[in-house]
Amino acid sequence: MIVPVDIVAVQVNQNNSLFVTTGIDYDNDGAVVGSEITSQYTLNPGDSLEGQPTEVVNIANALWTPAVVAAYKLANPPVEIAPPQPEMIVPPMLPQVEPPLVNAETPAAAVDEQPVVSDAPSA
Repeated sequence: MIVPVDIVAVQVNQNNSLFVTTGIDYDNDGAVVGSEITSQYTLNPGDSLEGQPTEVVNIANALWTPAVVAAYKLANPPVEIAPPQPEMIVPPMLPQVEPPLVNAETPAAAVDEQPVVSDAPSA
C-alpha cells in the first residue's frame, strides 16, 4: 500500500534567510516510490512565521536572534517605488481615422483626395 508522507526541507542561506521546500513522499513498505514538491519559498529574517511548519519555526527561532534580524534589515532596506515623473508619462494615443473606401459603387473621383506631401525637392 502506498502511503503519502509530508516532508519539509529547510536550507539556511548565507544572509540567514530560509529556503523552504514542502512536498509529499509516496512510501510503499519503507521504500519511497515517488515524490512531489508542493511549494518552495524564501523567508527572510523578521518575516512572520504564522502558519509555517514546526520544523521551519524551530529553525527560524534558533537562528533569527534580534541581532540577526537587525543586521538583515540594515543590509536590505525596503525599496520605495517613486511615482512616475511627468516627463515619463506616455501621452494618450491619437484617435485612428478610417480611410475612405473606394469600391465599384463609388467612383474614385467622388473620394476626397488629399494632396501628397513630400520632403523631396520638386523637379
